[in-house]
Amino acid sequence: MLSSLLALAMAMQSDTTRSAREAFTRCLSQFVDSSVTARKTAEQFRTEYAQACTAEQNAFREAIIRREMSTRSTRASAQESANLEVQDARDNFSQRFEFATSPS
Repeated sequence: MLSSLLALAMAMQSDTTRSAREAFTRCLSQFVDSSVTARKTAEQFRTEYAQACTAEQNAFREAIIRREMSTRSTRASAQESANLEVQDARDNFSQRFEFATSPS
C-alpha cells in the first residue's frame, strides 16, 4: 500500500507535459499580445493564428501523447486527448484576442 501511495505521489509531482505546455502557452500569449498591439483585424488574426506556434504545439502534442501512452492509453485515445488539450489552449488565447479587441 505504501508503495502505491508513493508511486501516485511521484506521478502527481512529475508533470511530463509542463515545460512543453508552458512553452506553447507562452508563445500563444506573445502572439496574441503582439496582434493586439499591431491592431490586427479579426480576419488577420485568424489567418496568422492558425500557423502561429506550430513547433511549440507539436512538442506539446507529443508530450501529451507520451504521457497518455505511459498510462496504457491506446494511441487513438492519446491522440484525441492531445488534440483536445491543444484546441483548448488555442481557444483560450483566441478568446483573449477577441476580448482585448472588442469595443467596450
